[in-house]
Amino acid sequence: MSKSSFSCLISLLLVFILVVPGFGQTRAGKLGVGVDGSAQYIFGAGSVNTSPAIGYGLNMSYSMMEGLGIRSKFTYNQLSWKTSAGVSTTTELMSMNFYLSGDFMPNSPFNIFVVGGGGFAFFDPKQADGSSVTRSNFDLHYIGGLGADYFLNEFWSITVMGEFVLTNSKWYNGPTNSDNDSFLRGSIQVRYYFFDQSFIVKLLEAQHDRSKNK
Repeated sequence: MSKSSFSCLISLLLVFILVVPGFGQTRAGKLGVGVDGSAQYIFGAGSVNTSPAIGYGLNMSYSMMEGLGIRSKFTYNQLSWKTSAGVSTTTELMSMNFYLSGDFMPNSPFNIFVVGGGGFAFFDPKQADGSSVTRSNFDLHYIGGLGADYFLNEFWSITVMGEFVLTNSKWYNGPTNSDNDSFLRGSIQVRYYFFDQSFIVKLLEAQHDRSKNK
């Protein structure tokens, strides 16, 4: 390996390891994967006494072009509520969600975005007294929300995201009328980003040019 090639390799490794603030952006071809922690608050048509509950999962984002991307996440969530007898209980659900994302500041380390999409879920249908009911445990969700990405560097970001989730079922927290349930979900996401080959080549070339000019 030549001295210049070795220098480029070391420079690339340093870019991965060191924090380089101010260069994060949602450029085309940027793929990110990470983890997700959340809290949910149900507005269901059943119990009027609800409280936040936890959730977690995995998330992904992909920039199709500057300003427009695809996001998704697989989550395990809990919905906390009180039964007709005043006993606290939870409804558990797993969901796979897909979003179309519009980025307002795609070239900034701080990016505000809006999302719209849907997903499918599996959950444990509940009666008003908290007991399970024999109903379909499959459901479709319709989702809208907004959030903000903060890019620590080219390879790491932290995202805060709020969603309104409209379900297609009234059995999440015990029905008292015919209205379908809905809930708010707030999440914090941490992502690591991968790049296409052209980005890596350009990065190596830039480092090589810098070493030649020294």
